[in-house]
Amino acid sequence: MNIGFAGTPAFAATILDALLASTHDVRVVLTQPGRPAGRGRKIRPGPVEALSVDRGLVVHSPTNLRGVESILEPLDVLVVAAYGLLLPKSVLAAPRLGCMNVHASLLPRWRGASPIEHAILHGDKTTGVSIMQIISRLDAGPVYQQASLPLSAMSTTLSVTKQLSQLGAVEVGRTLDKAAAGKLEKPRPQVEAQATYAPRLSAGAAQIDWRASAQQIDRHVRAFRGRGMAFTILQRPAQNVRVRVHEAAIVNGAGAPGQVLTANPYPVIGCGVGALALQIVQLNIGKGRPMSGADAVNGYADMWHPGIRFENPLVLENA
Repeated sequence: MNIGFAGTPAFAATILDALLASTHDVRVVLTQPGRPAGRGRKIRPGPVEALSVDRGLVVHSPTNLRGVESILEPLDVLVVAAYGLLLPKSVLAAPRLGCMNVHASLLPRWRGASPIEHAILHGDKTTGVSIMQIISRLDAGPVYQQASLPLSAMSTTLSVTKQLSQLGAVEVGRTLDKAAAGKLEKPRPQVEAQATYAPRLSAGAAQIDWRASAQQIDRHVRAFRGRGMAFTILQRPAQNVRVRVHEAAIVNGAGAPGQVLTANPYPVIGCGVGALALQIVQLNIGKGRPMSGADAVNGYADMWHPGIRFENPLVLENA
């Protein structure tokens, strides 16, 4: 079939790469424009744009979708994966078979922009991908097929995103193969009463609230691994220190929320219930590189004396 593809980040690039290796013909790619990145703030293309240029594909990076119907009308279907722009009705109707989306959850659970993060934050045991027909309502279209992925106590947004992109590539390929053979079954409607929502998480939402339980904070750390990192702040007279937490572990212990309990070898911080050991951290002082919690204790011992207390979000909301 003649297909188009719309997507932007690495999740989408994995799916596009698989489609390029399939029997289907990718005729056009839509992706969001590159954004400033790095110290020089130079415009860098997103993963989908970079892959498309490398493969010699026709790439469009519109800031809005007015007038793109003409380039989609010759297509059989438009495959969408983490594109980042809502498609108007005129675009949805342009390809012969409409548009299908690769969504990173088992719909109707976790409709919205951050399904992987919310699945981890809420302690879901299973997630997956849904191949759905796109309608004007967000992630509410009928579903062609789904595939599940178990989540563990080690799952992070980074690891699950990679796994679901690979799973999504397989499932959308199967869906397209069925469509090409004339064997694609009618998609089944979602059960509205079971719908939950996963709104986009702000950068500020990554701050750790030590009043939560150690279990919930562990989920928080894993949910933000791969999208900015969970962080906590130590207020100091000269300079507040921001500690980004890459990895942590639930340990035995009890104390005031945010208070350093021990630092041998890793810093252990009291939570609302239980305690958390900081295994890999990154400070906004020194070289600013990720390091083990033990190295952080050795290099910045004055930060980790028992009794020192990290702030909670509400304390800093007006700072």
